[in-house]
Amino acid sequence: MRSFGNSLALAVALFHLIACGAPGLQHLEPQGIPADSAIRIAKGDLRVVFTDNQAYGSTHFARFNGIAALAHKDQDSSVFVPQYAGFNLEHIFGGDSLVPLFEPRDHPMQLYRTADNQVQLYQSTTPVSGVEILTIFTLTEADYIDIEVKCLFHKPEFFKHGYAGLFWASYIDAPDDPRMYFLGTEEDNKEPRWIGAWSGEHGKESTHRQISDHRDWYYAPNFNATLANHYSNYRFVEPYFFGRFHNMVLAFLFDANQEIRFSQSPTGGSLHFTLIPEPDQLTNPAWDFQWIIPDPQPNKEYTLKTRMVYKRYMSPEDISREYQSWSSGISKK
Repeated sequence: MRSFGNSLALAVALFHLIACGAPGLQHLEPQGIPADSAIRIAKGDLRVVFTDNQAYGSTHFARFNGIAALAHKDQDSSVFVPQYAGFNLEHIFGGDSLVPLFEPRDHPMQLYRTADNQVQLYQSTTPVSGVEILTIFTLTEADYIDIEVKCLFHKPEFFKHGYAGLFWASYIDAPDDPRMYFLGTEEDNKEPRWIGAWSGEHGKESTHRQISDHRDWYYAPNFNATLANHYSNYRFVEPYFFGRFHNMVLAFLFDANQEIRFSQSPTGGSLHFTLIPEPDQLTNPAWDFQWIIPDPQPNKEYTLKTRMVYKRYMSPEDISREYQSWSSGISKK
């Protein structure tokens, strides 16, 4: 009987070991909370609509996820293209050509309200890349959305070139100024200054790297997430950028301990997409970013912390102060 009991215990232990290591096992999904396809939250000066990747209302298209609408008491029109979204998870890549190109858009997501000021957007393990992702959005103070992204890699063999890349897009609704601003340098001028970056064509000089980013990650000749691997001559000094929308500023602040790259498209949010903007017409640019994770390991949780600031525009220096205040706070946690 002791031998049988030992064998049974061993079999149970092996079952749990195999199950826990099985691709597709969920670790991050919120429990005991009903899911919803769209959730509205008003806090401070912000009014926000969060969505999964189903169609929402009569305007918002399916496949676009994250923040469907973001308005402010000082600007009642949403900064994001109504049909699309902001902080929209687009691509998961490891250097090879992507099939499908927009895997996170296509794989179902679930949205949960976990507090009066918080939602969590969950995506179970993606079928091709094997990544499980939980994004926690928390409205804090008057003008801030604090965002924490957690991910697990259940198929690290997909990332055979030594890194994983996750790519988010924010589609901006016809701003007067389509440029992305950051404190940076360029190849022929190493003195830091405020740069208003603009890519004249989709997929050309579209990604801006940090001064300390010297990694030469592999991209296949037919790599098709073209915004991610066509570099500009600019380098940013610290991991934050902003853009202008009417009288407002939309800023993205990132944890300095993570490898972040900024990306942009002049036409990415256009309803009738073209590679090059139409002359003398406002465009819907995409203000994007990438999170690069070197050597992703199975059963290890990776976390990215970021803050979205949406408020009345004051100056570039004001956004710099916002970043310094926020980054010093998260470094103490």
